[in-house]
Amino acid sequence: MIIVHTPSDGGEVERFDVKTVRSSEASRIATHLTEKMSWPETKKALADEDPDAMRCVAFVLKCRTSPGLRLGDFDPMVADLAVRLDRKEIEDWAEVAAGTIPLIDKPELVQMQTSMIIDEADDKDHARLVVERLLAGKFPPDLSGATPDPSSPTAEESTNSEVSSSGSSLTSSTSTDEPSTT
Repeated sequence: MIIVHTPSDGGEVERFDVKTVRSSEASRIATHLTEKMSWPETKKALADEDPDAMRCVAFVLKCRTSPGLRLGDFDPMVADLAVRLDRKEIEDWAEVAAGTIPLIDKPELVQMQTSMIIDEADDKDHARLVVERLLAGKFPPDLSGATPDPSSPTAEESTNSEVSSSGSSLTSSTSTDEPSTT
């Protein structure tokens, strides 16, 4: 999960990757929450976009770069905070969906589900790509019995230096386990 802080006053958008929370930070988060939630409860509250949970996690992660920051100084409007799915969470969703979408006989229901997952993604371009592959029946990739193409260069032999056009955020992985389509 990624907490996205988009200040309504036009300030810089900040992204906080929940997967990077350290144990000591999880303890600190729990002490800041009025409900004194455990870490699993906090993660569930984040999935529900609980404002206290989003604020406290974002605050503790923001303290990494602003150690003198006080909780009272970080009080964004609720509408300025959102929880988005990271690239791995999108791929995990697609793995499950790959088994269930073929069973759905209403195209409008599939369209609604795939639109929702794209809306919930932090990296919408990646989510669109995953959904396209899913709907084309190419997700997850079938690697069983795959034989490498002898004409394809190995990772060590590859000299491709093209710049990625991915719009991925700095907090999400830019590498994929997907086979190259070029």
